Amino acid sequence: MNPVTRGKQHDLRAEQFLAALVESSDDAIIGKSLEGTVLSWNGAAERLYGFSAGEMLGKNIAAVIPPDRADELEGILADVRQGKIVRDLLTERLRKDGTRVPLSITVSPVVGPDGTAVGASTIARDVSAYIQVVEELSQAQRVTAETLSVLETLQESAPVGFGFIDRDFRVVRINEILASVNGSSVAHQIGHKVPEMLPELWPQIEPDYRRVMDTGESVVNVEVSGEMATDPGRLRHCLTSYYPVRVADEIIGIGVVAVDITERKHADEAQKALTRAAVAAIAATTEARDPYTDGHQSRVAALATTVAADLGVDASTIEGIDLAARIHDIGKIAIPVEILTRSTKLSPPEWELIKTHSRIGADIVRGIEFPWPVAEMIEQHHERLDGSGYPDGLHGDEILLGARIIAVADVVEAMASHRPYRPALGVEVALEEIERQRGTLFDSRVVDVCLRMFREGRYSLDRKKAATAEVLAGDRQADAVGLIRSRSGYRAN
Repeated sequence: MNPVTRGKQHDLRAEQFLAALVESSDDAIIGKSLEGTVLSWNGAAERLYGFSAGEMLGKNIAAVIPPDRADELEGILADVRQGKIVRDLLTERLRKDGTRVPLSITVSPVVGPDGTAVGASTIARDVSAYIQVVEELSQAQRVTAETLSVLETLQESAPVGFGFIDRDFRVVRINEILASVNGSSVAHQIGHKVPEMLPELWPQIEPDYRRVMDTGESVVNVEVSGEMATDPGRLRHCLTSYYPVRVADEIIGIGVVAVDITERKHADEAQKALTRAAVAAIAATTEARDPYTDGHQSRVAALATTVAADLGVDASTIEGIDLAARIHDIGKIAIPVEILTRSTKLSPPEWELIKTHSRIGADIVRGIEFPWPVAEMIEQHHERLDGSGYPDGLHGDEILLGARIIAVADVVEAMASHRPYRPALGVEVALEEIERQRGTLFDSRVVDVCLRMFREGRYSLDRKKAATAEVLAGDRQADAVGLIRSRSGYRAN
């Protein structure tokens, strides 16, 4: 084979390779004249624009140019005629179905043997996904900026302390409110460790800080109290919450929210003192009308609160039970004294009148804004689990726990004490009675705790003004218990 033949075969293979390269490209590659007539149209161009090569060859590229971008085409061709390359132009083109597609195009001059431009080559790439990512990133940045702006505004204007503590318990961010609660300026606290700034309070808050770091759990509404270095001698109170701050799955620090409740705390304490004084006055008024039950309500309250504590009831609820128990018989103020002190059996109408005292008592205190359901406990302290109580015949859990506790304490104290219509029966008879009615009239858990407290010697009744008659024996004792059940007993004491 002569050299000329070998050269022609080599050129043919190069042209075939070049054509295959253009056709296999993922980018649309379009050849056109300097006037815009399409001369070549690869497979990627068909996929991108929706037009086949047969539909576009010999036609002007203006067919895929949106009308509002017609001037853009003229500018590009003008640059190419001068031998310039238009690189990475973000633009839009039309698909066959009329939809617009965002593209990045590079248009280069095709140079002839004499070095002048004889045509143009366009490489076009769909940038829809890229634009979507950019828009999403831009939106995320806007959201982040707005969030930061809101946080900045909230931190500076809200009457709540905000702070961010890193893993070394160093203050990274803090607003003026929290800084003032901590007792110094923002500038003084940034970069310093909490144990250094609040050495008196650190033993209180360290366990909660470490719990957030170690478990990732939030700790909310923890009351912290102590003196500040800038305000010695004055106890300050804060309600604080701690939240884990995460980046991805890593806890990078603790978000702190604090509210200074010092003034509110003082006001609450004053209100509680006033409430206790009012309750004491009401209780004294009640017992002044019935000297035989003098001290009954306070002894019931003492027993009820002890039982509640042994049951694991929280301190605040116990305080409410105590107040309700101290005035649980306030409704007897509306019952004639001669009925309350009568030593003989009551008539049915008189008994029905006695039974109104729980409702009357509730109505008396219902208008007082206690933070506990005091009125409801007073109203329900003669309700019984089996529905045999009064005034509403409630069953089981329809009766408040506080009322169930007061009911047991009321019966034990009443049976163990002297009454005009019978002598004192003693504590053991009272305990046997609540044990017999355990789960029927009285809450089983309450009864069990009460029995355990007395029989283990951990509690005794202090009946300073009650008679100390010995427990009756035999038939006399049975008659006395029967009289309590029929006249009052654990339904009206």
